[in-house]
Amino acid sequence: MKKFALLTAISVPIAVLSSNQVQAAGFTETGDAGETISTAQPVILPDSLPLDSISGTLNGDADLFQISLTGGQSFSATTVGGADFDTQLFLFDSAGKGIYANDNASSTPGFNQSTLPTGGFSPTESGIYYLGISGFDYDPVSVGGKIFPDFPDVAFNQVVGPTGSGGGSPLSGFDGAILDKGGSYTIAVTGAKAVPEPSSVLGTLALGACGVGFLLRKKQTNIS
Repeated sequence: MKKFALLTAISVPIAVLSSNQVQAAGFTETGDAGETISTAQPVILPDSLPLDSISGTLNGDADLFQISLTGGQSFSATTVGGADFDTQLFLFDSAGKGIYANDNASSTPGFNQSTLPTGGFSPTESGIYYLGISGFDYDPVSVGGKIFPDFPDVAFNQVVGPTGSGGGSPLSGFDGAILDKGGSYTIAVTGAKAVPEPSSVLGTLALGACGVGFLLRKKQTNIS
């Protein structure tokens, strides 16, 4: 089996950090992110900063975000503590093919938050990936059917690979019963960055122009 070695617009100045500071950023959905590869919302931040969260809102749909992952660095994503509805999380490669997914991070009754765990995926090469979120039971599909298996074929808390009937083909959209229309959410992520953009776009963002905004949060850390 192949092992996957897996922003509200605001105006703020970009801080120049000293050598003992590391900068990370949270991204907030602008408008409504799409649910196909062609309509996914790119996560744009200045200088491809480390990304620590993605926030948005679901209303009976799915949101798909374009992110950048670094080769050899483990990725994770979770809505635990970041949503009060029954979430589902999915990761896709640059071609839209499924990598892994999770409905519930725990088997505890009533626990409905999702986690794509650290160590579940580390990409062999840096590149573009797609992180998706939906409410139960609105699932990603390809021309062949569901990309990931779900209940009753697998347990709610199982982390699954693309072994559904449509798992060999890229994402074409989402389908299924919308049993939870969603609400506001924050996905905490590790091992991810914003999508690189031309310097002209980054300059516009640095000036705080309206459009895709960003929220920067300084994180202090000692560098040995």
